Order: sequence, then C-alpha cells, then structure tokens
Amino acid sequence: MQNDHYKKQHWQAQALNWCKQVLVQFLDELRPVAHPKLQAESDCVESIMKSPSFICLAGTSIAAVKKQIGAGDSESYLFVNSEKGEFLGIVAMVKLFNAAPESKIETYLQTIPTVFPTEPVVKAIALAIDAAAPVLAVTEESGRLTGAVSAGTLLHQVHEHYGDVLKRFTGILENSGQALSAIEGQPRRRVMHRLPWLLIGTFGSMLATLVMAGFEDVLRRNVEVAFFIPGLVYLADAIGTQSEAIAVRGLTFSAASIKRLWWGELQTGVMIGLILAALVFPFIWLAFSASLALAVALALVFASSVATSIGLLFPWLLARAGKDPAYGSGPIATIIQDLLSLVIYFMCISWLVY
Repeated sequence: MQNDHYKKQHWQAQALNWCKQVLVQFLDELRPVAHPKLQAESDCVESIMKSPSFICLAGTSIAAVKKQIGAGDSESYLFVNSEKGEFLGIVAMVKLFNAAPESKIETYLQTIPTVFPTEPVVKAIALAIDAAAPVLAVTEESGRLTGAVSAGTLLHQVHEHYGDVLKRFTGILENSGQALSAIEGQPRRRVMHRLPWLLIGTFGSMLATLVMAGFEDVLRRNVEVAFFIPGLVYLADAIGTQSEAIAVRGLTFSAASIKRLWWGELQTGVMIGLILAALVFPFIWLAFSASLALAVALALVFASSVATSIGLLFPWLLARAGKDPAYGSGPIATIIQDLLSLVIYFMCISWLVY
C-alpha cells in the first residue's frame, strides 16, 4: 500500500511538472521579443567611425600635399577642410599622381554626404547608397570634421545586421530557428507554437456566435438575410488571406512606411469590394429586393476594405513583436475579419432593410 502511495505521488509530480512546462512554453510563444531592426537602429555612427589619416587645408598645393603623404601609405582619399576648420570634401589619391604640382588641392575636390556622430548607422547606410559615396564624413553641427566611415565598414554593418534577412530574400537561410522548428520540431513543440493562436481564435468564434445571437430579431424577421452570411464571410476571409500572404512575403522586402502600405491596401480593398458588389447587386435585386441587394453590396465594400487592412497590419504587428507571422496571422486575423464582417453586414441590414 505504501509503495502504491509513493507511485501515485510520483506520477502526480510528473504530471504537475509537465503542466508547468506546457504553461511556460505557452506563455513564451505569446511573449513579445525585441524586434531586430530596432536593435540595429540603436547603433550610432560614432561607434564605427575612424579618424581620417590625411587632412589638409584648402589652398594647399599638390606639391605640398605629396610631401605629407608617405610612399607606403595606402589610404584612398584625402580630406580637405577650410581655413575655419569646416569640412569641404575629399580628393582621391589617384588624382594626385598626374596633378600639376602648383595646382591647389580644391581643384580636385569631390563632395560627399556628411552625418553626425549620434545618428543611427542605418541612416549612414542609406545616405551612402543614395549618393553612391565611397566614404562618409562624420562632422559636428559646426561642420568640423571628427571622423570618417568607409563603404567597406558600412558593408560590414549591412552584413552583420541584415545578413540573415538578405539570405532569406533569396531563400538560402540555413539556420532560421523558427522556420526549422515549425517544420522539423517535435510534435509537442509544434503544438505549443500553434495552439495559443488557435485558442484565441476559438474564443473569437464564441464572440461570433454572440454577435449572431445579438441580431436574432433581424434573422427571425427575414430568414433570407442568413443566406448571404457564408458568402460574405468567405469573401472577406479570401481577401484577407491574400493580403496576409502578400504582407508576410513583402514586408521584409519593402522599405516603405507602414502608413503608406496600409493606405494602398485600404484603397485596394475598397476597389475589390466595389467590383464584387457591382457583380452581385443585380442578381440579389432580381431574386430578392433592392434594399437587401444594397445592404449586401455595402457590406462587401466595407468588409473587403477591413479585410485588406487587417491582412496587412496583423502580420506587421506580429513581426514587430518578434513573432513568426506564419503562426498567428491566419487564426487571429481570420476570426477578427469574421467578427467585423458579421457586424458590418448586420448593421447594413439594420439600416437599409429594417
């Protein structure tokens, strides 16, 4: 009897420990993590700049500059300041070989973009790319030169911070933890990745039932109203799913602001809704009534515009939270679209039919 009691306690302890592990994994799946781009943007130019090897004043002759430069020096550019100490530009060393000894250094001056030491590295990378500059000058607000950042250094920063993203663009990322875990992980681990989002979707489906129950009087007055619910919900889901797939794939590539992307998706949703509404309106009018046809058409326009917005914004929010959009976008975005589609449809019915 005592042995059976110990076995029972042992199995109870194991069951409790397993429940704790499941709960920890469950909460870990929903816990936001730092977004990689935000981490990269925290680096400042000051952390990667170097002091220029050669600086000369405007008005200096080529002969005097050549005397300053040693025969074994391998620097590619010479930095030129004004007499007041303000940075003016650079001169490529190769131009000095064939330059007339009596000519002034500013004759061969080349302007380059400048950045402040406290500005983010990502801004320096963008400036160098836009200007096709081989080097950036780091200056103070007064214009005084404090350092320089070469194109090679910026390229190293791109590789360090965005190397995995660039590999993902071409589909050669070999060690993507989330992707490998999703397809190769243990079944229990896969369940814990997916189940939290599906549970939230289950709760949302209960809300959808409450929405339907809230409009029970509308359905009781005219059962014809219920005929169009499956079609409306399906179209909203299909439109939203298209936007989700485009967003999951395209957000990594696009450098546009989320506001601009959302505005484009919203207009796309409105146009899709108008086209679909124009197609179904005459059939519903002929088969049922003009008021019901107008209500369904308006609901299609509003539901499709909402679906495209959610299809874009929800994957973006998950990505910003450090979560894989492939897990949560489908279940959560779908139930939100369903709920809003039902509310929009019944509101249109209430306004235009009853």
